[in-house]
Amino acid sequence: MKILLIKTVESLGTAGEVVSVAAGYARNYLLPRKLGVLATPGSMKMAASLKAAVEKKAVEENQAAKAIAAKLRDTVLSFVATADENGQLYGGIGEREIAAALVEKEFDVDRNQVIISSHIKNLGEHKVEIKVHGDIHETVVVKVEAQV
Repeated sequence: MKILLIKTVESLGTAGEVVSVAAGYARNYLLPRKLGVLATPGSMKMAASLKAAVEKKAVEENQAAKAIAAKLRDTVLSFVATADENGQLYGGIGEREIAAALVEKEFDVDRNQVIISSHIKNLGEHKVEIKVHGDIHETVVVKVEAQV
């Protein structure tokens, strides 16, 4: 079944694109959620203008994301945590804590945008990657100090 996507579906395609999907997927998922419409001759005329609008919006979002990434580049997050004499933290600093600290500094970031392989469990400086938008990533410095 041919579907014209109205909104970008991550694993399927971008808005304005015509994709071929199973009939059940179209009827039960794409059409009820208004993610796409049947690819008819009338809707195909709409595809070009829809694609142009999506490309314009993508350029604007990329410019905004680059501006946010530039601000993130200079950001240093400081945490105070209890640690043993070897510098091991009793807890850990994870995605939630880092995202909350970024929100306090007025960045619009949620924990799914914070990319770390495992929780931070040592004192010192650590570099953490933040997925700003699409392919735009930036690194912030996380300083962890011992609680006195």
